[in-house]
Amino acid sequence: MYGEDDDAFDAAVREFLAGGVARGERLLCVGERVIESLDGGIAPLGDTDALIADGALSTLTLAEAYEATGTFTPEAQFAFYDEATRTAIADGYRGLRVVADVGGLAVDPGTRDVLIRWEHLADEYMAQGSGMSAMCTYHRGIPQAALAAATSVHPLVHAPEAPPPFQVFFDDDRVALVGSVDTFGADRLARVLASSPVSGDRAVLDLGRLEFVDVAGSRVIAHWAQDLDRRSLPLEVRGASPLLRRMWQVLGLGDVAAVRFAA
Repeated sequence: MYGEDDDAFDAAVREFLAGGVARGERLLCVGERVIESLDGGIAPLGDTDALIADGALSTLTLAEAYEATGTFTPEAQFAFYDEATRTAIADGYRGLRVVADVGGLAVDPGTRDVLIRWEHLADEYMAQGSGMSAMCTYHRGIPQAALAAATSVHPLVHAPEAPPPFQVFFDDDRVALVGSVDTFGADRLARVLASSPVSGDRAVLDLGRLEFVDVAGSRVIAHWAQDLDRRSLPLEVRGASPLLRRMWQVLGLGDVAAVRFAA
């Protein structure tokens, strides 16, 4: 979620957390701006002090979050949230629902790529039915390029002023690519696909909701398939448009890597 005015932001955070309470999930809020949204005991979330006292709600400032996870790496983040989710389930909750303010990580070029890799890994973790769900928030003032990079790895995005041109996310056992990919976004797509934690006996790329892809985007997919092939992981592409299949033939991308096209 990209920050709107304060009232709308607070309402969205409380509504998302209230959904977790209704489902019997434990709640975790990360970041000072998110924690501020809890003040006042306003509906639909209700008495947050009581939730904290019961152990149903925890809060971490950004400094506390970094201290808890150590160095900001996808592996460290995964270990922290995996343990928190497992603990919540062991304590009788249905899962863990997280709201985190990660705008600062998106702005900093030194952490942006690491953030994107972590977000993509987290998406795959949640898509597996781990019991964790999350909403990431980004404050106003983030450069448009940074915001587009960060939001491109989320399945649902609310960023009316700067919607991402494309999104890459896990849908069950598939990597889904939706939206439009052109020359200007090809490098970003390459970085996201390279960070995809695909495994098993094959990788599946679902293009059924892809609206447009140009030559540069097609080449990115071919080179990703080549990288997967080096790992003995064949790529199956589903829902490719007739135009993409035609470009694949004309550009000789089948010579770059063997890809199986499926309906």
